[in-house]
Parts: sequence; structure tokens; C-alpha cells
Amino acid sequence: MGTSTLSRFQRGALAQLVNEGNKSYQVMADALGVAKATISYELDRVKPYDPELAQQDADRKRRNC
Repeated sequence: MGTSTLSRFQRGALAQLVNEGNKSYQVMADALGVAKATISYELDRVKPYDPELAQQDADRKRRNC
């Protein structure tokens, strides 16, 4: 499993997993079908994690590529 980009739906699911608490990055990655590094990067994107702000940041970065 390599790193990947999360979809809007996956970001919402990640926010729910974060709100449930006490889940390791690996558990969250397995639940979303992505690499643990993707979870780490995503949660570093916006603190505290907000899936809408993370999506806006991802969209902005994608436009600037």
C-alpha cells in the first residue's frame, strides 16, 4: 500500500474516526484503505482536524501543481 490522496468522503470518515478517539494511525489507515503515512500527512494538514479545511487545502495545492 502506497501513499494516496483522500477523497472528500474519506476525509469525513477520518474526522469521525478521530472524534471517536484512541485509534492508532494504522487502525485508521486500515479502515480507510490507505497507508499509515497518508493518515499522518492528512492529520498534519489542519490542526485540529477539520475535513472541510483539509479538502480546501488539498484542492488549493492540486490547483497550484
